[in-house]
Amino acid sequence: MKHRTNQALFDYWNAMRAGRLAPKRSEIEPGDIKRLLPYVFILERQDDWSYSFRLAGTGLCSAYGMEFRGHNILSMWQDDCLENIKRALEDVTNSANIAIVEYTAATSQQREASFEMILMPLAQENGAITRVLGAAVPAEQHSWIGDHLLARQWIDRLQILNPERMPKRDYKPETVTNRILREKPPVATTASIASMAMRRAPLRSERSYLRLVKTALQRGEELK
Repeated sequence: MKHRTNQALFDYWNAMRAGRLAPKRSEIEPGDIKRLLPYVFILERQDDWSYSFRLAGTGLCSAYGMEFRGHNILSMWQDDCLENIKRALEDVTNSANIAIVEYTAATSQQREASFEMILMPLAQENGAITRVLGAAVPAEQHSWIGDHLLARQWIDRLQILNPERMPKRDYKPETVTNRILREKPPVATTASIASMAMRRAPLRSERSYLRLVKTALQRGEELK
């Protein structure tokens, strides 16, 4: 993880799970992570090919110029990227692993923006993992983001991590929450994500897949 938003969200998720495979959806309190909410989302797994946005922060919706609620995240990818994201989500929901995805999103005018996304499991009350807590954050706050539709995207790097094998940081939930609330909203730096030279060219078969659906969010609807 290279972006402070994703690092902070992971620390909160890890503290809330308290050694279990995943925390319960009901244990995630929006007020605890309110500084992170603009780029936070929750997915619901309905079947192997459907991971729908239950909710998405206003920052993420603004970056793409669309409302994500009800949208299938798999429809945002093509070809080998689609297969890789599908396998990553299966790892998260079936094996309670963590996925870190560095990707590039581009407009039809060839403007490009780098993003880092984290995907983490959430459990129902009965322990079944059917939800995914995540965040997708632009590496740089380009002035044009939100004004130009991001028409296609491709993966630069994807990591599947076992949280049990990650460095141990024994944070208590209240410690993580207080730190998130105390700190300024995370800001990405230019050097956060892999450089342009490391990115692959888009597949020829990749095509526009997002349509502009701007929907005004009601107050308090960022994360429920």
